[in-house]
Amino acid sequence: MAKSAAERAREYRARRRAAERAAAEAARDARDAAAPTTVRDAVDATIAAAKWLAGSDAASIAQARTLAKRIDELEHAGETTRALSAHRALSQVLNDLGATATKRMQYELRSRKAAAQEAEGDGERQSGEGEATRVGNVTQLRRPTPRRRA
Repeated sequence: MAKSAAERAREYRARRRAAERAAAEAARDARDAAAPTTVRDAVDATIAAAKWLAGSDAASIAQARTLAKRIDELEHAGETTRALSAHRALSQVLNDLGATATKRMQYELRSRKAAAQEAEGDGERQSGEGEATRVGNVTQLRRPTPRRRA
């Protein structure tokens, strides 16, 4: 049975759309492959240097790597506004992992303060109200008691 002219035209348009989609996808893949890997390399180096990360941080690490890839691709494509938004998200993820200079400084100062307090005491002292107790390498602060309204 012969196809009508409308059916042949419909099939032709469908093939042409599929070819255009494939060409656009190939061009996008080529453009993304040509994108510099500056942020990706920096994030990988940061993660490699963060010896405190554990297996439970795998999701955050994957998120940081995905955001770094997206930033490189967006900057290469010239989409500055979206790249800046991704930069903010990446900074937050790295901050949560303790992989930013500010967080590392906070952790180091907290550890030094706890070590100094431990050195002052006899090392076996009982923590009173509001004092910090040392658990491993992290200081655990007690919550203050709730205040009563007068």
